[in-house]
Amino acid sequence: MLLRFFQLDKPVATYRIKTLGVQAGSQKERVEARLMLLFRRPLEAVRPITEGNGAVLKKGVDWATAERYRDALMTCGLRCEIEAEKEALACASLAEYATQLQDHLEMLDPGRRWSFIEAEGELFGVPGPESPYPLELVVPLERLYQEWLGASLAASEDLLRHTAGMVLMGNTPGMAQDVTSYLLPIVRNCAERGQALLAAARGYSPLVFRPLCEGLEVGLAYQRGRVVHRVAQAHLQAWGLNEEAAFDAAYANLRAVSTAPLLPSPAGVLGGGWDDGYASSRMLLTELIEGAVSVGRPVVMVPTRGMLMVCSDQNEQAMDAMLKAAIAAMREEKMVMPRLLRLVDGRWQIFVPPGLERRLNSLAKYVEGNDYRLQKELLKAHELASGRNRCVVTYLVGKLGHEQVRTSACTWTRDMPSLLPKTDLLYFADPSSLDPPITVSWDAAMPVVGALMQRTDDYPPRYFVATFPNPMQLAQLAELAAAERREAKAKAAAAKAAQAAQAASSIQNVAAVLNRPVSMKEVAAVLNRPVSMQEVAAVLNRPVGDVLRSALGRKADAKPAHAR
Repeated sequence: MLLRFFQLDKPVATYRIKTLGVQAGSQKERVEARLMLLFRRPLEAVRPITEGNGAVLKKGVDWATAERYRDALMTCGLRCEIEAEKEALACASLAEYATQLQDHLEMLDPGRRWSFIEAEGELFGVPGPESPYPLELVVPLERLYQEWLGASLAASEDLLRHTAGMVLMGNTPGMAQDVTSYLLPIVRNCAERGQALLAAARGYSPLVFRPLCEGLEVGLAYQRGRVVHRVAQAHLQAWGLNEEAAFDAAYANLRAVSTAPLLPSPAGVLGGGWDDGYASSRMLLTELIEGAVSVGRPVVMVPTRGMLMVCSDQNEQAMDAMLKAAIAAMREEKMVMPRLLRLVDGRWQIFVPPGLERRLNSLAKYVEGNDYRLQKELLKAHELASGRNRCVVTYLVGKLGHEQVRTSACTWTRDMPSLLPKTDLLYFADPSSLDPPITVSWDAAMPVVGALMQRTDDYPPRYFVATFPNPMQLAQLAELAAAERREAKAKAAAAKAAQAAQAASSIQNVAAVLNRPVSMKEVAAVLNRPVSMQEVAAVLNRPVGDVLRSALGRKADAKPAHAR
């Protein structure tokens, strides 16, 4: 590592830190969790550090900085040592400062590709597939370089590390002079900000955002050319901008580049031809959306950041095409919003049209499951590192009921402080009891146990529970569970009766056309599904047992004599 200056023309020695494995008496899993939080890197990246193969973790630092690194690593449970390096022979230029800053950036985000643009005096970083910070970043270096030169030698390494963390989390203030012309609004899934909060280091400044609808929020991006930098509160403070003025400028900039009308497709779906990565943001321009839909209310879907689909809520074919396109896009990019949204009185609301309930629910459960899975990994690392050992409960998805609808669930266990995800069903389990868990819907359980649950700051939402419901509350929950089971059975019976009536009508229609009795095979071919004995009994108006005995008797008569 090149040093910045000499004092009295005397070169200053530098040092490196080598890792020697996990300390005796320390748990390897807990050490790995602490390292994940310290370096903000995934498990597979920090695991080699704990192997004890003498790998160099940090190099080119002064003695004071090397000691701080050693102390931090020993606090995490690692054994390490400090070795002397060669003395520096030259002062650091802006390009050399860029190289040192890039080393710190790559340690925090190893998947990102950085390049130094000498003519502009900037570092430009492109995120990789596994990058925890999914934005392209531009880092003007001159001001940061001057601050670094003004710092003492002992503080220079700390300043580099602090600058790298601020850059990656989008919190480097003072990166533009005329910022209002570079601001644009962005539509994001709320879970993205929740994951960033969990991965953040000390000194993190919260991102600027406004709620849009359930699961979606509006943020601010600073864009210059093809580079995007997410705006945080620290930016606004450094720029002297209030949030209202920043959003007003961003909306005005978006309108200025959105003069082209939406383009129709044969399926009745409207879309834009902007191809600038801000297609989803155009849903914020309600005047553009309303002007494109002449009949009914506008419905949009924003499956990815660069995709906006618009149609009327009266066009069933278009909504079906939008859903199919969203499922295809989900396989290629991270989903922004897995639901249809309808514009009502200037506000976007979740819309579930008849006939699409099952597919929309399955898509939503798939996206929520992925969001909770990523969140659980980060939360488990926090819990292990802090020693709190609260259980991060898994978000479960299964098919339930007569129609086999995808339903989410989680388990609330006695004597186990837990962080519960928000699900459709709650299982109340007591390991010391032989009774099966009590299963109650989330909404029905809230009046009984809501006071025992504490909402955390996480998103997707989590609820901390430290105590289990008392016997009186469990009795109330058991009554609710029994009532829900009775209601479910009644719905299933009604659905079967409706299906049987439909089959009976179909059988009668087929028989009338053919002018003769029809077989079950012929009816099944017409209905394109198997026909049950219950449906045949409904047609004949006879008990199912009589129909079954008659069918078995006919089958026995059809056998040859030697087989009877």
